[in-house]
Amino acid sequence: MKQRHVIFGVLFWSAAACCSWYVLRAELTAQSSDVSHLSYDVSRWLSGQHRHLQAVCDERLMVAVGDPVFLQSADGTWRQVGLATDINGEFSRDPFITTATEVLIYEDAITACSDRFRLQYHTTPMSLDWVVMTMIPPERQKAIAQLIAEDWKVHQKEIMDRLRPVMKDGLRKGMKAVEAELPQILREHRDDFRKLGDRYGTEIMKAEVLPLVRDEILPIVEHEALPVAEDVGRALWKRVSLLSFTYSFLYDKSPLPRRDALKTEFQRFIDEVALPELRSRSDQFIQVTEDIIKRSMENPKVKDVLKRNLRRVAEDPEMHELIKAIVREAIVDNQTLRLEMEAYMDDQQTRAALDVAGERLEPVVRQIGDLIFGTREKGITPEFSRILRSQILKKDRRWFVMVPTDRDVVSGAPTEIIYADTPMTYPMGFGGNGQSPLTPTR
Repeated sequence: MKQRHVIFGVLFWSAAACCSWYVLRAELTAQSSDVSHLSYDVSRWLSGQHRHLQAVCDERLMVAVGDPVFLQSADGTWRQVGLATDINGEFSRDPFITTATEVLIYEDAITACSDRFRLQYHTTPMSLDWVVMTMIPPERQKAIAQLIAEDWKVHQKEIMDRLRPVMKDGLRKGMKAVEAELPQILREHRDDFRKLGDRYGTEIMKAEVLPLVRDEILPIVEHEALPVAEDVGRALWKRVSLLSFTYSFLYDKSPLPRRDALKTEFQRFIDEVALPELRSRSDQFIQVTEDIIKRSMENPKVKDVLKRNLRRVAEDPEMHELIKAIVREAIVDNQTLRLEMEAYMDDQQTRAALDVAGERLEPVVRQIGDLIFGTREKGITPEFSRILRSQILKKDRRWFVMVPTDRDVVSGAPTEIIYADTPMTYPMGFGGNGQSPLTPTR
């Protein structure tokens, strides 16, 4: 009697479990295709339709137990068809650096690839550039730019009328604070400048600039300036009084008390003859100077030396470090500047102007935030969900993709893992904009 009850009980609960499973699966299928795929995968897992494979890679890669394997269906959709189950004999979800791993693949996925496939290894970038590009893709950048442009048209005049005096006064105060500290900062770096100057004097001036001046620029100066100098010399020579200079020279050599007659005559010649003659030719001197500069700058060798050495100075690591140090001390570490700006920002008129600007810009800032992060009503954006999962929850960082191959696969040989040539987004999307069908509704 008891044995009959046990048999009936087992049959009853088995039938109830099967009915419940099919009812739940049908319900989930009606509500969410993703959950239906999950239920189907769980059923295959329980039924044992899977295969364990050894996978190896020629390069070292980071793998953790549970890293998924995906396969793209004919309709373009992705589904998970396996996962990593063992790394170097360890069953841990902490990532390992390795060249081999064990993966579990569903049997139907292997059949779909006709047993000839490789695993592509993909990773999610961890750089800040990737975060920004994921959160603000090109189409979203255009939408944000349009929002800003439309709002700026409406509030431009009012905001600028308020902020223009604030920015102008703030910039003037900041410049004064920097100018007050800059002389002392430069004095403290005097030795650094001298060392650079000595090095440039040896490496650039003596090695390249001086030979350039001697071989290229001086001939140009002689060609352009010599005719003018000769013309000026002839004009002055015609007005020189040899008799006056001779008389002054003899007077200074005589035993008379005065000894500066020659000096006085020369000074008179300079003041009354030479300087007026030179002033009258100022336009000619300017033209000669312009011609010399123009011909020098058009000289290919001069161009090459100047360009090469300017680039050399601009790319000099020591110069970069010196400029960074001066900028940091003059702006970032400038206590006078900090105190001036704090006092200015606490000023009542400044705060009033900034409050008005903030009030006008707040609606568009909120709209931009909604575009990037999502809303309470619609949920977070898929892009923000992706960032949260990869950066905060440390999920979706590594995965494999089954790709067919034309290579002959030796029976029992390990499956090949290759690095993906082109990056791709994690195939499974978690948009954050829908409610799970498993979540009870009120």
